[in-house]
Amino acid sequence: MRATWKGNISFGLVTIPVKVYSAVLPKEIKFNLLHSADGGRIRYRKVCEKCGREVSSDEIVRGFEVSKNEYVILTDEDFEKIPLNTVRTIEIKQFFQPEELGIIYYSNFYYVVPDKGGEKAYYLLKRAMIETESMAAGKMSMRGRENLVALKAFDGGLLLATLHYIDEIRNPYEVAGWGTEVEVSSEELDLAKKLILAMKKPLKIEEYRDEYKEALMQLIDAKLAGKEIAVTGGVEEVESLMDALKASLESVKGA
Repeated sequence: MRATWKGNISFGLVTIPVKVYSAVLPKEIKFNLLHSADGGRIRYRKVCEKCGREVSSDEIVRGFEVSKNEYVILTDEDFEKIPLNTVRTIEIKQFFQPEELGIIYYSNFYYVVPDKGGEKAYYLLKRAMIETESMAAGKMSMRGRENLVALKAFDGGLLLATLHYIDEIRNPYEVAGWGTEVEVSSEELDLAKKLILAMKKPLKIEEYRDEYKEALMQLIDAKLAGKEIAVTGGVEEVESLMDALKASLESVKGA
């Protein structure tokens, strides 16, 4: 497996050589786009709007528009020259309590492993973070931007999460319906709490699977075999919210 990023973790005067690997392996079913008339593949081509010629990736550079049709061109070498420590370093700025970081700030996840010579310092950092029940906040540059990141001891190693900056989080009150409160009866609230407690149990994430993907594969297999696809399921209608709560609670108790 190829490392996504190589560099160092630094906190205080301690430097730890590390490699970073993506922690997520997407498993979604991918489709090709086809022309409905003849089944031909629909492809996206990179075409220069000046000369009309299709260009390859190695002919493409990044440009920042400073005025109409006027650009500053930046190459990979230019990005390497950015005068920030975070280009090659995960720079830890502070440690904090895990509950202080809201779930909305998390973006992508990566496994951080020690590079040659960094094993002892890596283990020391991980062990100290576990025993102080701490997470780390810092910065690193990756994929053309300086990322806000968090580090946490996780299942034998260090897990790195890229975070959203606070100005990237939309104010929820811009979303219609957010913060709405309505009157509920004490009986409705009591039933809702009973239903929640009846369904509450230790989380075993391994018990969950992508049932949509499984159903999609069954659909594809059925289409290949020329079979009819039966429509199943549907939402059971109930008379009222109270009826729904009572029926749900009885169903959970029965299960």
